[in-house]
Order: sequence, then C-alpha cells, then structure tokens
Amino acid sequence: MKLKNKLLSKFRGVLKNEYYFLIALIFGLIVTACQDVKRPQIPANLIAQDAMVSVLVDAYTINAARSIDNRIIVNNGVLLDSILYSKHRIDSLQFAQSNAYYASDLELYKKLFLKVEEKLKIEKTKKDTLYAQYKRAKELQRITDSIKGASLDSLQRIYPKIKRDSVKKLLEIQLQKRDTTSLTKTSIQ
Repeated sequence: MKLKNKLLSKFRGVLKNEYYFLIALIFGLIVTACQDVKRPQIPANLIAQDAMVSVLVDAYTINAARSIDNRIIVNNGVLLDSILYSKHRIDSLQFAQSNAYYASDLELYKKLFLKVEEKLKIEKTKKDTLYAQYKRAKELQRITDSIKGASLDSLQRIYPKIKRDSVKKLLEIQLQKRDTTSLTKTSIQ
C-alpha cells in the first residue's frame, strides 16, 4: 500500500508539472501570436494604382509565356523582367516596395486584383477573337486553293500535255476563238 501511494503521489506530481508546462506553452504561443505587425510606409516612388494594375497584368502575361515554353525564351536570351520594367519605366525595387505597400492593405489589394482579372479577361477575349478570325481566313484560303486546284486538275485531264502554267494561256486562246467566231457570225449576217 505504501508503494502504491508513493507511485500515485509521484504520478500526480508529474501530471501537475505537465499541466503547468502546457499552460505556459499556450500562454507563450498567445503572446507571440499577438505581436504588432507594422505596415510598410508609403514608398517615395509609389506606383499609382492604375499603373500597378497594368504592371501586374503584364507580369501575369509574362509568367504565362514562361509556363508555355521557357526554352525558347531562354535560348533567345530574352529577359522578360527587363522588358516589363523598361515598358513601365520602373525598377525591381520600386515594384517590390509598391507591391509590399499595396499587399499590406488587403481590401485595396483585392480591388487591384479584381481590376487585373477584368483586364486579363478582356485581353483573352481579344486574343480569342483574333485567333478565330485567323482560323476562318485559313479555312477560306484552303477552300479557295482546293477549288483552284480542282479546276486546274480537270483542265489537265482534258489537255494532258499542257502544263499548269500554260492553262491561263489556253483559256485566253479559247476566249479569243469564241470572240472571233462570234464576230464572224455577226459580220456575215
């Protein structure tokens, strides 16, 4: 019994110590989690919101280009980030500071990204429309070429010794014959 009581008292002491440790750990986590996060100050060369939207649209377009086939870009030595910065007349530090400032205000950053999303949708619609027009023009060209090829091939069957380049001359000769026959018929009457 004495041994059993001794073990129980030690076990209670260990549980009591673990309980205090757990409370201290939770308190420490709460204190460190509630630290004061300071917003970045407005940079001296802050990019305006509309310009920032344009920069972000171009940045996302560049990232999309990289994801399609980066080997071509790298092999040709194209520096897409440099193109972005020179197009908007900014540098990487100015972009990073402006991005950090806008990101510190989540509501403002959300509005910026909604504008970016809207512009990207407009660009996608434009590109899709142009691509559809291109495909239609290619299809019309293919049909036109096949019609020309079919008429040339049918004439080739009628006149097998005539080459395709001289088909135009042959048609001109036939037209001249018709004109001369119609003229002689009208002059006889």
